[in-house]
Amino acid sequence: MKQLRISFLTIHPSFIESYKTFGVFSAAIKNNIAEIEVVDLRNYAIDKRGTVDDAPYGGGDGMVLRPEPVVKALEAYNKPYVVYLSPKGETWHQGLAEEFSICSSHIVFICGRFAGLDQRVIDHYVHKEISLGDFVLSGGELAALTVADSILRLKPYVLGHPDSARFDSFSKAYDRKLEHPLYTRPSSFRGHEVPAVLLSGDHEKISTWRKANRERKKTL
Repeated sequence: MKQLRISFLTIHPSFIESYKTFGVFSAAIKNNIAEIEVVDLRNYAIDKRGTVDDAPYGGGDGMVLRPEPVVKALEAYNKPYVVYLSPKGETWHQGLAEEFSICSSHIVFICGRFAGLDQRVIDHYVHKEISLGDFVLSGGELAALTVADSILRLKPYVLGHPDSARFDSFSKAYDRKLEHPLYTRPSSFRGHEVPAVLLSGDHEKISTWRKANRERKKTL
């Protein structure tokens, strides 16, 4: 199996590094499923002070990530697939996660900060802009980690059980619907009972109940 390489370009490398020690990130690294690389954009700063941003042309609030540090960092790679986390991007969904988990060999996430990234980088170096929804975060790190997590958990040997990802909400196996409700012990909790069919041992009836109780994806 070809190892997936994921690189994060960020001005807060310790933020990303902390995620490599647990969860699917740790499992993917331990099992040689993925190489996770964190690149400090300040290593490519335009001066010794570590400057990576500047004021926007035309005025306005906030600062903008300059193109030089980002492009220099990208040029250190050989034809990666470059993703920029942006409110303008395509909304991330399970189908995209499945595509990326199969087709990608090296993904570079540009984690934006400040007011955003110089548009020339987006126009000429970014292959895909991705959004998590119609809201704004303080930076692209959390969004990039979320997207990477959804990709990594689909890779073989990352999760504890091979069917865990296959039967997730929004998976092909569930016809892109939400997973059915889940119950565990005790069978009775403060007067609230587990549906009797789940205690029946009749696998056919249980399968029918689960299919009937899957919900379609909610839409705005």
